[in-house]
Amino acid sequence: MLTGCAGGRALRADCEACPAMRRIPAGDASFGSVAGALYQRPDELPRRTIRIERAFAVSSREVTRGQYAAFAHATSRPAGGDCLTDRAHTGQWVYDANTTWLDPGFEQGDDHPVACVSYDDALAYVDWLNSQTRGGYRLLTELEWEYVAAGDAATLFPWGDDKSRGCAFANGFDESTWTKYRGMDTAGYPLFDPLPCRDGWVNTAPVGSLTPNKLGVYDMIGNVSEWVAGCYRASHAPDAAESCDKHVAKGGSWGTLAHNLRTAERFPYAAAHRDDSIGIRIARDL
Repeated sequence: MLTGCAGGRALRADCEACPAMRRIPAGDASFGSVAGALYQRPDELPRRTIRIERAFAVSSREVTRGQYAAFAHATSRPAGGDCLTDRAHTGQWVYDANTTWLDPGFEQGDDHPVACVSYDDALAYVDWLNSQTRGGYRLLTELEWEYVAAGDAATLFPWGDDKSRGCAFANGFDESTWTKYRGMDTAGYPLFDPLPCRDGWVNTAPVGSLTPNKLGVYDMIGNVSEWVAGCYRASHAPDAAESCDKHVAKGGSWGTLAHNLRTAERFPYAAAHRDDSIGIRIARDL
């Protein structure tokens, strides 16, 4: 089990533009929602435990705008628009042709997580990292993601079941974000539950601004959601139907309400989907 293996070991970055990585030990990884848990969805079941046989590395922070810019510049990759945003009308999210990772609709610095990147963009970024280094870079699997986020904890959130503690660990939709959206009609949101705390950021925060988890990894929950590898499956059952028309983002973001910041929550989207609250975290084989 991961419990007790606190503090994943820091690894040296492979290149100047490469994200810093931490070694994650092998162990028994549980993923999915505990049966009967609050807010659970059918595609989060059944909860399963699978042995991760080999240690691997994970980026200790989300991929930043500066790191992604190095890749985009080196490869001349188009920024790509049609990012889902509410920049035109607060609280009304639409795809906007002019909204890109260069301008997601809110101010960012190079130390903020890149947003408005698709699953295809994430894979292209990983391919570029492999071309610049000894290789082995990839996206986390969903199993690995939940393992890094929460170990074997069977709680709603990695820090426990109390959402009021969330602002210490996660930049989600909290009282700070509510200052932008106050007055928005929430009648269409039967469960409107901002985090009852304040982290100080309305949109994204510089990566690593909050408390890391026991492995020394930051922002697994909140800031931006993170693409994970593979195709979307209708459940966690071994024989579940698979749809490669969709892929999964995990962890919620600055705009995610408390009940959707759960470790088990899954956000399925098409590979070309871009969103002002979805970014990238990477893994590397050791």
